[in-house]
Amino acid sequence: MNTSATAWWAPKSGNTANEYEDAYAVKPEALRFAVADGASETSFARQWAELLVEGFVQGAPSAAELREFVSPLQALWAEGQKGKATAWYSERKAADGAFSSLLGVTIEGDRWRALAIGDSCLFVVRSGKVLRAFPLERAEQFSNRPSLLSSISRANAGVWSEVATVEGVLQASDRLLLMTDALAQWFLVEAEMGRRPWAALSKVTTPEQFAAYIDCLRAGGALRNDDVTLVTVEVAA
Repeated sequence: MNTSATAWWAPKSGNTANEYEDAYAVKPEALRFAVADGASETSFARQWAELLVEGFVQGAPSAAELREFVSPLQALWAEGQKGKATAWYSERKAADGAFSSLLGVTIEGDRWRALAIGDSCLFVVRSGKVLRAFPLERAEQFSNRPSLLSSISRANAGVWSEVATVEGVLQASDRLLLMTDALAQWFLVEAEMGRRPWAALSKVTTPEQFAAYIDCLRAGGALRNDDVTLVTVEVAA
């Protein structure tokens, strides 16, 4: 399958780009794509989210391989944070680890497969309809305590059973939308109301347009104020 990919992102309203704690990675030649949402209340969450998405597109693990996949990334995270915590409370938070969701998608031939921990979501759009929503299917399923991957091994004891996987068949003109949680929740609310959020997002063609659209949604109360990330994968007709 011939595909093309675009990625748009925006920090929380009132924050700078340096305070953005989501991450995404796109590797079109390998047909691997990933987004992650670093938990803001943990230390160095952006760095952890970046390690997860970059690791996924370099070599996508299966659910059974995820524990082994995460281990060297945890070592890289720990090494990268040495000496960065400058206050006692920062050191304590760093010792507790960083947390992040992970959504990764791989395309092989005419099939796609996805792996997820947490509430970053994939939507497969075909012929003007949402064919698949994963791992959450309804807006009411979002919560304040999603399962997240930790940069500290001991914190992942209960996570491995929460890994979700799914796969499906691709057709020409399919669109795969990978989103972090705030945008995904908005997307599901809109879809459940009979609207076409994928059509609205397809009109965005520049980073400036994406930022303006996100600002508009926030101002109207439709989108909660959080970092947002969107990766769109288009399958050629």
